[in-house]
Amino acid sequence: MLRLSSLRFGVLLGVFVAVAGWATKPVARGVWAARDVADLPIPVSGFEAYLVGELHGLQQNEEFQADYLKRLNQESGLRDVAIEEDAVYQDEAQAYVDHRSDSLPAGLCLRAGILSRIRALNAELADDARVRVHLVDIDSPASAIRKHLLAVRDQLQASAVRVPEVGQLREQGVRTIAQLKALSEDVATNAALRTIQFSMAAWQDGLEADTGAAKGSPYLESREEAVTRNIVDLLRGREVPSLLVLYGADHVSRTARRDGGPQRDRAFKPMALRLEESGVKAFSVVTFPLEGRSYWRGSGSDLPWTAQDGHLETGEVLGGVLAGEPDASFLYIDTKQHRVRLPSQDISRMAVDAFLLFRVGSPMAEGCGE
Repeated sequence: MLRLSSLRFGVLLGVFVAVAGWATKPVARGVWAARDVADLPIPVSGFEAYLVGELHGLQQNEEFQADYLKRLNQESGLRDVAIEEDAVYQDEAQAYVDHRSDSLPAGLCLRAGILSRIRALNAELADDARVRVHLVDIDSPASAIRKHLLAVRDQLQASAVRVPEVGQLREQGVRTIAQLKALSEDVATNAALRTIQFSMAAWQDGLEADTGAAKGSPYLESREEAVTRNIVDLLRGREVPSLLVLYGADHVSRTARRDGGPQRDRAFKPMALRLEESGVKAFSVVTFPLEGRSYWRGSGSDLPWTAQDGHLETGEVLGGVLAGEPDASFLYIDTKQHRVRLPSQDISRMAVDAFLLFRVGSPMAEGCGE
């Protein structure tokens, strides 16, 4: 009887070890297959900023970002998230994730998914441990710039300062900003006015982005500098020890670009490179689907590639890697150990610390226009 029980125990232990060992399975040097975010060999400590760059429009982005946030929160105490969205909606976003409001403004419909997941996480946390959201991008379109100016004026109780209508904002907005700056001694308020000033500059350079298709170049000095300075302010001036940053893939690469400026013909430094030059210790990962569909800013499309269009440095096609790991949801690649060729040459050339590849991408439900 003892021998039989021992044998059964050994078999069960072997099964357990096999299953547990699969959780993060090495595929090649610097490449792992995984089922869950908890199994990924992704850092959760040791950095000031954790930059996650997405290909917009995928449900899997929101799922990964929320799971990574929860893991960072549990394992290193991180409780601050910076999101690629207009700074004007900051207070409304925080009220929503804090359960002080049950709705979001229409301007945040593209971020409703991740904000709802942060709200759900906060419901599990003590009040003094809840996640704080920071909307660190410029305001766009012009109506958002004006809304932010009105909010700052009300905060300063400066009713004598006139905020021009949208039609007059281009000619008179800079003067209004200067008048409000003269009345403010608060660091946070001055930072908000700085963001508004950068927003004006980006608008004058042709960038307009609401919830539908954007107009103009997204790679503008004014915009990227505004985002970088807002993140640095959080880390250096507001005692935020670490920060999860959720942005588009282009912004989290440390590779300088040549397609910046209003005409896409100037040298351009992405936010991640600017943070590095500012002395911020950051980890950067790009999430990328190997097939599927996306839906972003009112437009859905099939992704123009599959896993057969990329390969490891060993020459093994990514489709073959996935075929050998049928239960894996992710491939995680440490770029310091392994050079991968993704189906997108632009993404492959990015200077990031890791790629997280989704087996399949599915379109996000953005909720805009409802």
